[in-house]
Order: sequence, then C-alpha cells, then structure tokens
Amino acid sequence: MDPSGLSGADQASGEPSETETEVNIGMEPDYYKAAAEGKIEVFENIPEPLNQLLTPNRNTILHIHLTSLIEESESSTAFVKEILTKCPILLWQANVKGETPLHIAARYGHVAIVDVLIGRAKALRQDLESGFDKTIKEMLEMTNNEKDTALHEAVRGNHLEVVKRLTKEGPDFSYSRNDFDETPLYIAVERNYKDVALHILDKCKSPAHDGPLGRTTLHAAVIWDDDVDIMIQKILKRIAQQEQSALIRKVDEQRWTPLHCAAYFNRYSSAEVLLKVNRSIAYMKDAKGMTALHIAAHQGHLGVMESILEGCPDCCELVDERGWNAFHFVVNSSSSIWANYGVAHILEKSSLSNLLNEKDASGNTPLHHHSKSLHYIADVMYHDRVDKMAFNKQNLSAYDVALTSEELSDIKFMQIRSDFIGKCCCAGFRKPLGDDILPKRKDYESFDAEY
Repeated sequence: MDPSGLSGADQASGEPSETETEVNIGMEPDYYKAAAEGKIEVFENIPEPLNQLLTPNRNTILHIHLTSLIEESESSTAFVKEILTKCPILLWQANVKGETPLHIAARYGHVAIVDVLIGRAKALRQDLESGFDKTIKEMLEMTNNEKDTALHEAVRGNHLEVVKRLTKEGPDFSYSRNDFDETPLYIAVERNYKDVALHILDKCKSPAHDGPLGRTTLHAAVIWDDDVDIMIQKILKRIAQQEQSALIRKVDEQRWTPLHCAAYFNRYSSAEVLLKVNRSIAYMKDAKGMTALHIAAHQGHLGVMESILEGCPDCCELVDERGWNAFHFVVNSSSSIWANYGVAHILEKSSLSNLLNEKDASGNTPLHHHSKSLHYIADVMYHDRVDKMAFNKQNLSAYDVALTSEELSDIKFMQIRSDFIGKCCCAGFRKPLGDDILPKRKDYESFDAEY
C-alpha cells in the first residue's frame, strides 16, 4: 500500500497521525549543552516556555543540569536559582520516571541545591500571588515511579548532609516503602550506613522499619553486627517497650526471626541482646521447622549456640520437619573441623545427653547420619552413651548404612568398619543386605563373615 495514501487519510480525518503524537524530537542541542554547563545567558530571551524544553524522557533543563553536575559550585547554585525565578513550575515538574529536581539533587548529594529547592518551595508557598499551594511536606512526599522519595535517594547515596536537610523539614513523615519494599531507614541499615541510620532514628519521629522479603531493620542490623550492637540497641531504644518484642518476633518470608539471622551470620552478641528482650524467639521455627539453634549448630557457630542454650536450655528438644535435633545438624555440618569440635562440645554436656540417640522421622540417629556424612568423628564412635546398635525404620544399623552409602569415602568406611567389627555389631544383623551392599565393599563383608 502507498504510504502517501495513509498520510492523506489522516489529513482528511483531521486527526493527528501516530507519528505526530508519539515522536518527541527532543531538546535543541544548544539548549541541552547550555543546561548541562549551567549557562544561564542562553535562556534569557528564548521564545519557548522553559518548562516545555524537554528531552524524550521529559527531562527539563533542571534535570539535565543536576545530573551533569560533578561538583557543586556557586555558579551551579546560581543557575538553579535563576531558572526557578524564570519558571517556578520546574520545581515540581517530573520526568517520565516521576523524578523531580529534588529527587535528582538528593541522589547526587547536591546539598546547596537541595537548600535552594526547599527554600524556593517555601517562598512560593508564602507568596499568595504565585498560584502555588503545595507544601514542603508534599514536596518531600512526592515519589517517582518506583515510589522513591527524595529521602530514599539521599540515603541510597549515603549523603548524610542531604538526609539532615530533608529530615529537618519533614521529621513527622514516616517515609513509607517503595516498590521494592524499602524504607529509607531500612536502606541505611542494610547498607551499613551507620551515620545516616542513626540520624534518621534520632530525628524522625516514627520511621518505618519495613524491608523487602518481609524483613525489618533488625534483620538487617544483625547481619552487620560488629560486636558492639550500636545499631540494634538504637533501633530497640527508639521504639516503645511493648513494641520491641513484636519487632523481634517478626519473621521474613522464610519465617526467619532476627535471631535466625544472628545464628546464620555468627552474631553471638546480637543473639544475647535479642534474647534479653524476648527469649521466646529461641523457640520459633522457620518454614522448614528449624530454630536458630539448629542453624547455629549446622553453621558451626558455637558462640550463638551457647548464648541460646544459656537463656533457653530446653529449646534443644525442638526438631525440624525432618525430626533433626541440634546434634543431627552438627554431624551433618560441611566443616570437618566444626563437626568434630561441635560433637565434642555437645558430648561433654550431660544436659544434652537426650540428643545423642534421638531418632529423626526416618528413625535415623545422629550416628546413622555420621555413617553417610563427609567426616569421620571419633568422639561419636567411642562415646559410651551413643547407641551403636540403634536401628532405623528400615531396620538398618549405622554400620549397615556405611556399607550401602555411596557418599561415604573408602577411607572413612575403613575407619567405621574398624570401630564396628568385632566390637558391637555386624552387617545385616536384622535385615539381609544382599545386593544393597556396594560392590567395592562386598569383599570386606565376605571377609568379615568368615571370621
């Protein structure tokens, strides 16, 4: 079809063509360069309204100038003042991403220009003839397309002085979550921007503690704990005492409490602080039924284990959805050093004796798990209270498991075999193993049967 025919049809209908309505040819190059360089003289006597000088993304000359600015100077501040005097509406005008000049200035830490923007907004509000009735509060609350306020931007860039200006003007504003469920306070804590976070906690009357994945500022603070717990103490001090327990017990999408995080990241001093506020968190389970003690046991974090057991000794009775207790987790640790050390630590505590032979949902004791784990732990094999003759629901002993486990190395098998044969148990005591025994171990089994 002849394109000219389509054009003619559009003209005949009196409707603008798709090309005419959607194409933005952008800003004149001279204007763009002048905006980037802050040359106010270029905009002195131009025919177009300044708010109509737009890039394809609807960035104004203020957006361009603030984005291009590497370092603030008196000339850049003067440029912003002059432009706003000529066209006050630019103060509020957003680009296609919903970003106002205040968003951009806050993002790049332009403190003096933030002062200019705030001062100009106040002046316009007081000038009854200006036609502007927006308040500073409304300016601070304006969000971009991702629901970020200017404070979100300032915090993300770790621009403390800008944060101070914004919170001074809006101490009562709670600064809600953006599209990524981040509040300004959460961003500061998660990124370990301590000065920024502490300032928000000091100056904002009701800062929101919410974060992504169901987490709170306490989850984030625990991750960055540096053994002095300044952030955790400040967060807890900032909220009412009756709300402290609720915040500590709040779980994320994995149903992890801040104590679970402390157990995973080995933050034993944080664990102590949390347990002093509400010891019940030691009994809370995540989505897989694991308590913080289970996580600490598996990770090899003895300090956290001791903190938990000191305040809540009976939480060792809890098991996960597989029926694993803390001893199961230690035996299954990926660290050979911790597996040996952790086992020794548990075995020397008589109060934990009930864990030694406890069976999981499949009837496996920690010794069964040891027979197919990566490590050889002599203390498990030789301890008097460990039942070497325990059978699981398949009527297999720990030695039977060793004979049939493909994960077990030959070296470890020989160590286990030496401990079992002729001392406490022989293979297939209850159930003939037959072809279940691995071929490379059949020779050992045949040899054992002869003697």
